[in-house]
Amino acid sequence: MGTLDRSWNSETEFAFNSQQEALYPMLLRMQQDFDFKVVVKAGAYLLSTREYLDINSVEVSPSFQTLDALEQYINKNMVDILYSYLFDIPSQDVKELPSSYAIA
Repeated sequence: MGTLDRSWNSETEFAFNSQQEALYPMLLRMQQDFDFKVVVKAGAYLLSTREYLDINSVEVSPSFQTLDALEQYINKNMVDILYSYLFDIPSQDVKELPSSYAIA
């Protein structure tokens, strides 16, 4: 299992171990290429932006009980999440996408 890192604002960030990196390539890509983070809240996983100076983090996915479910959601909705993030569209619009929504 990965590890949990507590940041200065007491939010819990999930850090992948080397075995999990192969299992969750989309989540890892979102972390490394776009500087998102996987957060654990009340035992559930979600994707969030990072905080910078006076900008608070923003949750960009609904909460999921497993990393597998979050990986599937990110895989189906990556384009919309990145579009929202890069062009400053309210994250609520992306979070409300149905879990069956896919861009193909």
